[in-house]
Amino acid sequence: MKVVPMKAERRTALGRNQVAALRADGWMPAVVYGEGKESLSIAISEWELDQHVKAHHKVFQLDIAGAKQAAFLQEVAWHATSDRPLHADFKRIDLTKPIDADVEVTLVGHAAGLSKGGTLVKDHVVLKVRCLPTEIPDGVEYDVSKVELDQFVTAAEIKLPTGVELVSPPTMPVCHVAKLVVQAAPAAPAAAAAPAEGAAPAAGAAKADDAKKADKPAKG
Repeated sequence: MKVVPMKAERRTALGRNQVAALRADGWMPAVVYGEGKESLSIAISEWELDQHVKAHHKVFQLDIAGAKQAAFLQEVAWHATSDRPLHADFKRIDLTKPIDADVEVTLVGHAAGLSKGGTLVKDHVVLKVRCLPTEIPDGVEYDVSKVELDQFVTAAEIKLPTGVELVSPPTMPVCHVAKLVVQAAPAAPAAAAAPAEGAAPAAGAAKADDAKKADKPAKG
């Protein structure tokens, strides 16, 4: 993964109104932390960060008022409805030391078990790996064409580039082909059958009829 330059400014605007004014000028709040140093509030271009996220850039060389700092984009908070980035967290890193990062597994091919009544289930398609910041892969692929019904693919089976170490548990399931179970709709309850002509009335009906006869006055 390449190191991407990004300009930043020290940020003193911390209140809601000040941050709103910052956004009106096309900037957004962010913070740089880690390596035993004090957290630093910065402002970065909202549009620029959005472009970097779309390009899957994670490793940056921040230029904070002329001071260079290597950093890893740890997290971005997004607005729930507008999809605008609200805040970004950068973690200070040393480009010569390994770090832990998440790598997504892309499943390619047509699993063999699909033709036998199965469906492909994605269990954990994001792996935790450890490597130098410049060697973080943009992603890895796994061909599922030989995966049979009820067969699991584990994290240990995913081939990683040289210099990239698996941190996730080796036995963690990445995907599997499960048998597709189709449940039949419950049958509608049968309507109560009417008694056949000439059949004896039910016990309850017979008792009710006897009670009615008892209440009638005798003819005299």
